[in-house]
Amino acid sequence: MHGGPLTLNFDEMNETDVREIVVRPLLHRLGYQHGTQAHIRTEVTLRYDRAFLGRKNVRKDPALVGRADYICEVVSYGRWVVEVKSPQEALDIESAQQAHTYAAHPEIAADYMLLTNGRKFQLFRVGRLDSPLLEWEYSQLEEKILPLHNIVGPEAIKKSSQKFAIDTGKPLGKGLSSRVSIIGGAVTYEDHRSNTPIFSDDSINGLKLPVTSGHVSRADDGRIHAYIEIGKAGAIFRDIGEIVGISDDYDFFSSDEYVSDDPENPTVFQNFHESITPAGKMTQVPGFGAVTMPFGFVLKAYTEAVGFISEGVFKGTMRLEYDIAIIGLTPTTRQMVQSLYGDFPEQSNFEGAGSFEVKLSEH
Repeated sequence: MHGGPLTLNFDEMNETDVREIVVRPLLHRLGYQHGTQAHIRTEVTLRYDRAFLGRKNVRKDPALVGRADYICEVVSYGRWVVEVKSPQEALDIESAQQAHTYAAHPEIAADYMLLTNGRKFQLFRVGRLDSPLLEWEYSQLEEKILPLHNIVGPEAIKKSSQKFAIDTGKPLGKGLSSRVSIIGGAVTYEDHRSNTPIFSDDSINGLKLPVTSGHVSRADDGRIHAYIEIGKAGAIFRDIGEIVGISDDYDFFSSDEYVSDDPENPTVFQNFHESITPAGKMTQVPGFGAVTMPFGFVLKAYTEAVGFISEGVFKGTMRLEYDIAIIGLTPTTRQMVQSLYGDFPEQSNFEGAGSFEVKLSEH
């Protein structure tokens, strides 16, 4: 059994305190952890179309940017957002409207949003701000855990995404049959950051890889499934990919009912991959040939593609996060890694963004 809520002095707390002392432990209890299928994204910057009333004027209308505190997502099924205020701020309609702009953003498309200042909590269904689904004080948190699990827990999000009955031959979207082939395209990497030289900006930014093949259809649970194969970039990336478990093919899923043809309401596809490569695997290492790897790897890879279809091409933007941990590393094997690839930390990560175009065909 989990104990009751901590006794907190909210008068001495700020917004950051509420995030880390109250909200993040709550998300963990609900089953969300960074780098898992039930993923937590923090302080995600969202860009909006320019603000306007009446006719648009791109030269005068101001561009808008917002930052969501927490996005909780069950990868490829659905997501919800949390907006945090300081304990000194009241939860009013303006706060709810701010949270709603994040939840309703085309790249998020959340079903629920939670608003809290630590003292008080309000859970809303997106689009219905007249009254919260649940409302409670911090002292009542324990009695609300189960209802929260049943509404926004990972399994609840999965179930709510399967609300569309799938008929045999149901089309994937406007002008699309129930299954289409991927016949080409390209992925361009534009904004990458890494703590590892081999994945540095100089070697990846501006890289353009070909989309070679694949297909799009519906999975048994009703989600749209896109299987896609992408060419590797040069021998060094093929070797590293083989060693750590990064393959040429990817399985993306979307809980949307149809692939969108509207740029302002795009479809979100997501891929999450986790693998462990133990020490002892036989692999090809440049300059050494086939060797038995004296250490292993743990790979966590998350990719999101947001786009729409136009004239047979699905295009848009992407984000990715890769974490690679070396396991079983000894002083001798550390020297081997450094001799091959330079300064390669035991915990390597890279993240970035880019754009893509995927050509589709009915044949």
